[in-house]
Amino acid sequence: MTDPSLAVVAGLGPGLGAALCRRFAREGYRVVGLARHTEVGAGLAEALAGDGARMAALACDVTDPDQVRDTFARIEDEHGRPDVLVYNASAFLMKPFIETGAEEFLATWAATCFGGFLCARDAAPAMVRAGRGTIIFTGATASVRPAARFAAFGSAKSGLRGLAQALARELGPWGVHVAHVVIDGVIWTPRTRELIPGLEERACLQPEAVAEAYLQLIRQDRSAWTHELDLRPDREPF
Repeated sequence: MTDPSLAVVAGLGPGLGAALCRRFAREGYRVVGLARHTEVGAGLAEALAGDGARMAALACDVTDPDQVRDTFARIEDEHGRPDVLVYNASAFLMKPFIETGAEEFLATWAATCFGGFLCARDAAPAMVRAGRGTIIFTGATASVRPAARFAAFGSAKSGLRGLAQALARELGPWGVHVAHVVIDGVIWTPRTRELIPGLEERACLQPEAVAEAYLQLIRQDRSAWTHELDLRPDREPF
């Protein structure tokens, strides 16, 4: 009997990362979630197991090349070839440019852009060998319209978008669908409600709806792939 498809979600928080894992699991995927710390992932895996789903939560610093390499080798050894990779990790920084330190800039870039390179580099070879697979990068408004005080975050998200565009052109002929999703708005999560007093749910993206859009990308026929998708709530100006 063939195992169900495997989805790897790198960047496993209580918002979109958790929603992606739940949606993939409901679709029948086996799921592996990666996070620097596995508290959220372990609880989610336990909850999904109660529903009969299969999820593993692994600790991985996506900015560390050795950890990423070893983690994807472990995934392939224990779970098989990833059919889907979602790079959802990032490090948010909003700070005046002249006050941004070099270490802060590098840390933001490492988690937001460099980690995407590392994860894709170690997931893609098995997809290329199989002649199929999907890699999705989570972007942001700052990917295309970085505002003041977003020098670090904006340049990192723009870099991730450039990475996605290059990989779409390079890996597409090998059957690997690469897409970049511009999250053009605020996702309704406990963290955003804490950071933005008075935030209205009606003005936010729902993580479950975003996860559904990711699943639609994965389902696309290769004759009509989407390589960039903008998602925003109906109240978001653009």
